[in-house]
Amino acid sequence: YLMKKWILGFVLLLVFVPVLLLIFRKDNVVSRQEAIERCESAHSKYYIWDDIEIHYTDQGAGDTVIFMIHGFGGSHKNFSVIAQELREDYRIICIDLPAFGLSEVPEINLKNDELFAYYQHFIRSSIDLLDLKYYHMMGNSMGGWIAWDLAAESDSSLLSLTLLNSAGFGMEKVKGAATGWMTGPFGGFIFKKGVPFRMSKSNAERCFSDDSKINLDRVEKNYFMLNKEGTFPWMLRMAGSTVLPDTALIAQINCPSLVLWGDEDEIVPVEHADKFEALLPYSKKIIYEKCGHTPQMEYPQQVAIDWRNFVREI
Repeated sequence: YLMKKWILGFVLLLVFVPVLLLIFRKDNVVSRQEAIERCESAHSKYYIWDDIEIHYTDQGAGDTVIFMIHGFGGSHKNFSVIAQELREDYRIICIDLPAFGLSEVPEINLKNDELFAYYQHFIRSSIDLLDLKYYHMMGNSMGGWIAWDLAAESDSSLLSLTLLNSAGFGMEKVKGAATGWMTGPFGGFIFKKGVPFRMSKSNAERCFSDDSKINLDRVEKNYFMLNKEGTFPWMLRMAGSTVLPDTALIAQINCPSLVLWGDEDEIVPVEHADKFEALLPYSKKIIYEKCGHTPQMEYPQQVAIDWRNFVREI
């Protein structure tokens, strides 16, 4: 009997100690101003769209733009290194989607099935607001979904489409892999005080095959941007969205397309690269060995070389 009491007490201790640590842990939430002060770059710029302030970076030279769109939970920082590789010959614009990065969190009550349409409208408007005459579009993960969906509209100003481990197929499993750690009945309570740094770092590790290539300064900046006031509640709402991509639209894309993928992606399986290649009328596929979910961060120099070669070919 005494042994059972000891075992029960030990089990209760194992359950309640983590709960108490969650309740009384440090509040990681920061103001948007603090996030800007910590994470803004020399190339940062802002504009107003739909009553919110949008942040983006604008660097490089030339009349032709490469327009880069990050994924869920990401920011302009996801393209910072490859932007340096390509800016000598191109103007590089890395946008922060509303609520993400250093962009303001919208104060609107969108339904779950309206969130994706909201981002589509945002990108269309931004291309007009930034007066992009001719541009290449590059999207990673959720940013890839946004990019290929827009490319299906046959914009004559769009010169090429590059998909990096793009979302699109098998979204039930992909969403589970991308957001499973933050959903559940207690998600809102657990993350009320934001995301702990260790969890932010572990998310970076999920996106890389080789953890030694992770830049801790970018991890720290992503930690502050994820914890920007309002960002994580918005992400929780997005995680609950039931909208699925219309992958039939991919066959309508008529610009040259480059499909880039890491063979050790834990979020979007590498087999999905074949699905995109099969549907895209004018496409080239490259698979990177020992690479995770963000090739542009893990192998930025090689991605830049392959992208330049692709553009020369077209």
